[in-house]
Amino acid sequence: MSENIFQTNRSMRLATVLKSTTALHRFGGAAPLAMATLAMALGAANAQESDSTQAPTTVRSAPISVTATRSPMKAFDVPGLVTVKGAQEIADEIPASLDDLFDDIPGVTSFGGPRRTGEVPTIRGFSGPDVIVTLDGARQNFVSGHDGRTFIDPAFLGEAEVVRGSSSALYGSGGTGGIIALRTLTADDLLKGDQTIGGRVGLSYRSGNDEFAQRIVGAWRPSDMTDVTAGIVRRRSYDVRLGNDVKLDSEDDILSGFVRGEFRENESSGVRLGWNRFRNDAREPNNGQAAAGTLADKNIDSETISGGFFFNPPNNPVLDAEVTVYRTTSSVDETNLTGTQANQLQERKLTTFGFNADNTSNFALADDIDLSLTVGLDFYTEDAEGALNGGVRGGVVTGDQQFYGIFAQSAFSFYDLLGLEGSELTVTPGFRYDNFDSADSAGNKTEDNQLSPKVSVRFAPTEWGFVYGSYAEAFRAPRLDELFPTGTHFPVFTATNAIVGFNTFITNTTLKPQSTDTWEGGLGVEFENVFGEGDVLQAKGGYYSIKGENFLTTQVTQTADTTNPQFFPAPILVPGFTCRAFVSITVDPNGCGGTTQIVNVASAELDGFELETSYDSSRIRVTLAGSTMDTKNKATGDPIGVEQPDQLTADLRLKLPEIDSFIGWQATVADKHDGGTVTANDRKSYQVHEVYGRWRAEEGVLSGFSIGVTAENLFDEEYQRVSSETLEEGRSVLVDVSYRLAW
Repeated sequence: MSENIFQTNRSMRLATVLKSTTALHRFGGAAPLAMATLAMALGAANAQESDSTQAPTTVRSAPISVTATRSPMKAFDVPGLVTVKGAQEIADEIPASLDDLFDDIPGVTSFGGPRRTGEVPTIRGFSGPDVIVTLDGARQNFVSGHDGRTFIDPAFLGEAEVVRGSSSALYGSGGTGGIIALRTLTADDLLKGDQTIGGRVGLSYRSGNDEFAQRIVGAWRPSDMTDVTAGIVRRRSYDVRLGNDVKLDSEDDILSGFVRGEFRENESSGVRLGWNRFRNDAREPNNGQAAAGTLADKNIDSETISGGFFFNPPNNPVLDAEVTVYRTTSSVDETNLTGTQANQLQERKLTTFGFNADNTSNFALADDIDLSLTVGLDFYTEDAEGALNGGVRGGVVTGDQQFYGIFAQSAFSFYDLLGLEGSELTVTPGFRYDNFDSADSAGNKTEDNQLSPKVSVRFAPTEWGFVYGSYAEAFRAPRLDELFPTGTHFPVFTATNAIVGFNTFITNTTLKPQSTDTWEGGLGVEFENVFGEGDVLQAKGGYYSIKGENFLTTQVTQTADTTNPQFFPAPILVPGFTCRAFVSITVDPNGCGGTTQIVNVASAELDGFELETSYDSSRIRVTLAGSTMDTKNKATGDPIGVEQPDQLTADLRLKLPEIDSFIGWQATVADKHDGGTVTANDRKSYQVHEVYGRWRAEEGVLSGFSIGVTAENLFDEEYQRVSSETLEEGRSVLVDVSYRLAW
């Protein structure tokens, strides 16, 4: 939202505490390594800066969080763990998919293998519909079994904000894991100062899958009241080389485009419009997350259209409003090239139409007490379609869901407490009420509601440090494919590949919403001018403890002994045979066919610790990010969700302003993972290293040219993420060449 003139320095501080997420736990042997690395880096920075004649103010500006609190505020000051990446940082990573942006964020990763169509983001062990993804405020709710989660080209992103932890009090269903909020490029990302028109063109290559990409983005600012940006990207990629030198079948032909505009009547009110389109003609296994399988031609199409307005009149502290309307349509049409379903069209489509509005009012209750009150409403509907050659497609439901939500939050800020000048205490209670109903094309219906309260407390006794804590409840409503699935899940074969029946889906209209209660607490410290003028040292960590009820999980029952099936018809199982062929266990317990049903897990526990530290100066930047995570199905003792191993990521960057360049090294160390009784989820420990560098000419005849080179998985590590069926990409060299022109 736009800033309000009413905000003084004091009320700007109050925005620091509106609402968000958190994390904290143990670090074990990783902590000494982290502190030793940081100490060596700071020593090097201090020595080099003493000899440097460069200006000491080339430190990157503090990122601003909007999603965590629905109000602009410094991300570091949010009472929880939030990571924000800006346009330049995103471009420097040379990302080919969203997964490339998550590898250095604690508690966040992707699973599903290295194919971009199979990648699914996960936050604190939650994934799929348990993580809210938005693009310019529009929900991206497409969820599939094996066909990916989001379809957005990272070349168009001006910002990526990742909020970890309970978020239902502001955003409703799906806020159990957190939020990934993406924003497309604006004119401010592409133009500087009084420039009115400009853009950049680029070419990139990735050796791991022989990907070539061409892009062009531009911005036009004809007046102070109008901004327009647009872009187009083409990507072609082929088989993915894994760490064991095996090639993974994959072929993508992607064409993406976007247009975004902001038209202001004045500095405090205006209209925003946006369009984003992603199309991919892919050839890969029908299950895009599998190592191998029946090859299929896939047509993937995703389009988001959004519009809205903001209104923040000068000298009116009670009105700072924003409204957004959007429609997102995502579809995957696939045709198997071989097998029993060869040349049969399999369709899956989801259309989401939504509307949300909120307003923030600021009040000065006393000389040392402020109040910020945010209220809003949210509505969205989902229309889902599934078909196999025009008929029923197993597990893909045709139907619709509707969600209605209202929310309110108040932030009380108290200043100069206990005689501590500059201190601040903020208490932020809030709640959201959601009502939701679901119906399939056969007329089956369900309806439910949920209340999601949250309260957070943040106390900053000094300007350089604060502590925080929160309690929040979150939920995720059952999806159509979980409530009303029908049809075949998979065929059942004998050891000699003779088909003897089918595992079929069973509806479950008694499903309850998955819910969590989360306690979080942590602290943050920030120091400036530590070793040199203009440098910044930050450290922030948090612990979270989650109690879950009614977790939604897939229960596959396929226990029949198929060694000697009974093929001839008979009302009972004849002695000597092991199961009745083409009979479901729902009809006869001796049937060869099994069932698949979504069920509620009565109770689950999750806890973890996350830490982010950084030191940034004109010569060096060092970051350390670590996380631990424990999850437990209390009925079985096994992990639940997508539990990740303990992990530490270190990044060391040396800045070379004398030659308009920087070089760096990044390493990720992950501990082994114990899958419990499900030994297929056991994973070995691993280390992944990468080196990178970029030259960006700032002046002279080559001004505007930039070349970036990155070598990922430098030592060709063979590693496999939890819940992924394949190894990850092996050594891959990325080269990016771009040219920027503006006037």
